[in-house]
Amino acid sequence: MHRPVYPRTVANELHVSYRRSGGIAGVDLVAECAEADLSGDQVQVASDLLSGSAGGHEAGTEQSASSRGVGADQFTYTLDISRGAHRRTLTWSEGGVPAPARSLLDTLGGLSEPHRGP
Repeated sequence: MHRPVYPRTVANELHVSYRRSGGIAGVDLVAECAEADLSGDQVQVASDLLSGSAGGHEAGTEQSASSRGVGADQFTYTLDISRGAHRRTLTWSEGGVPAPARSLLDTLGGLSEPHRGP
């Protein structure tokens, strides 16, 4: 499978960094993606998340811990989305991932590799 090389330096291009942490094994998975690596629908979701126009939980606000069903073995997903100077970092617990973001997280999860580092 072709994996893009980052960082890319394309002016005003959407860029998404993905991290899945937690779980029983505690292995973090990371991926980097540029706009050209995503489908049109996924670019739209990432752009909406960046601008905050998705609103509510789609914008990365979290539900209360009791309604998320938090457990020690659940994953946490973090997206760092940027376009030019505009950047936004969003974090969800496994049970709190909004429906529009699931496809994007699935795609980035498929591109991810174990994080090696501190």
